[in-house]
Amino acid sequence: MKLIPSNHAASYGQTHMTASSLADALLLAKIGHDLRALYTGVTDEPVPQELDTLIGRLHAVLGDEPESDR
Repeated sequence: MKLIPSNHAASYGQTHMTASSLADALLLAKIGHDLRALYTGVTDEPVPQELDTLIGRLHAVLGDEPESDR
């Protein structure tokens, strides 16, 4: 049995992009761009203190190092 890596599974056996798959890719890129623009204000806000405290506690329990940019 031949294993196909998951990132290639969707395009396995296809040798070229069709016009509709190219249009779908462009549409998805446009949607992604619009969503990033829509949520920029939310993602630029600081993490609420309660959530930051919880994340710190999870790092302590899991033994992970917290990110240095906090």
